[in-house]
Amino acid sequence: MGFMCGTSLDGIDGSLISVEQGKIRLLAFEESPFEPAFRQDMKNWISGRIGQEDPFRFMPDMGHLLARTEVRLGELLLGKAGISSDLLCAVGTHGVTLRHQPKPHRLTFLSEAPEVDGISFQLADPFPLACAFGAPVVSQFRGTDLAVGGCGAPLAPILHRAAFTAAENRAFLNIGGIANITGLPAAGSAIPVKAFDTGPGNMLLDLAVLALTDGQEAIDRNGGRARRGRVIRPLLEDLLADPYFFRSPPKSTGREEWGEARLEGLLTSLRSTGVDPQDRIDDLLATLTELTAEGIRKSLRFLDFPPRLIVAGGGGVRNRFLMERIEVLTGLPVRESGEFGLPPQAIESAAFAYLALLTLSGRPGAIRSVTGAREEAVLGQITPPPSGLSSDRIRNVRERAGIHLPSPDRPRTIG
Repeated sequence: MGFMCGTSLDGIDGSLISVEQGKIRLLAFEESPFEPAFRQDMKNWISGRIGQEDPFRFMPDMGHLLARTEVRLGELLLGKAGISSDLLCAVGTHGVTLRHQPKPHRLTFLSEAPEVDGISFQLADPFPLACAFGAPVVSQFRGTDLAVGGCGAPLAPILHRAAFTAAENRAFLNIGGIANITGLPAAGSAIPVKAFDTGPGNMLLDLAVLALTDGQEAIDRNGGRARRGRVIRPLLEDLLADPYFFRSPPKSTGREEWGEARLEGLLTSLRSTGVDPQDRIDDLLATLTELTAEGIRKSLRFLDFPPRLIVAGGGGVRNRFLMERIEVLTGLPVRESGEFGLPPQAIESAAFAYLALLTLSGRPGAIRSVTGAREEAVLGQITPPPSGLSSDRIRNVRERAGIHLPSPDRPRTIG
């Protein structure tokens, strides 16, 4: 069982999967969208705008609220699939990313401004999950990869490879708050998998809609507003000049670069040129849609081969105008992941179910050619259920892992 809350903070997705003989099968998927007011409160809390004098004193409380939602979601998944929790091997929860800064940096608010290594922290409370489902829970997946020199992201490419590799070269594109791409060499190829964040996905779009409609709208549904708008070329060119688009992978990005502060900056920039963003909402959304699509187009040059097809997942797939712009700019067919067995919205939560299974089987979860880590590493922290970790249960997972989980660095072959 896996749970995911992305950088867009739309809500929590949950997936229940089975993995047998190299086949990944989705047994159930459920969404638990956040109420608009709670979603906005979460964003304000993460940015430090609410929560009295010390907003992060409420971290445990917020983590508990998220876990309560995951427990309800997990019960729905088990009921939908007609499966007892006794059959669960592992639960994986990604949590909500509070901070992702993968490169060394300095804390300027400290008098000596010491340098800090790359870090990533996700808010999660695994204890209620372990109690509710009687299974070990894996959380804080990204920290281990960062500790061995990786970016800590993206992590889902190991599922992308296992689920979507074919006889042709492909790319898997996930569009959440941040968009990321995975190059999938043809089955049997010795070319390593490469994956990285392409830049903003839905994040700036959603933030702009919320800000400029005073919270009356949360998303640009189907890209309808952007389709009516006209791209503000000077603004687009300024955004595309960001060094991130020119940096070679491994690389990752997040809310720190493409969140509220970036939106405030570009709105200020527009006003300084005499443009009132309130009068140009559709044009701004057209520009930000083009930014996402252009970031994806630019990312293709960093892959080691030209893909013949893009398989797309994530919430951004619902934005039909964005999908059209990606096809036009890349010149490649874009097909939804549901055509290949995993619905677009289920990909990320299924990935963390899969990663939890890898961890419990003692297998590395990150691909070194993706994150840039010095060595392979088993990911995450394991929280045992109240009854403790069953050695027989873990042994069974590890023994079966030899046949039902692909080796992280071995290309799959056809047949």
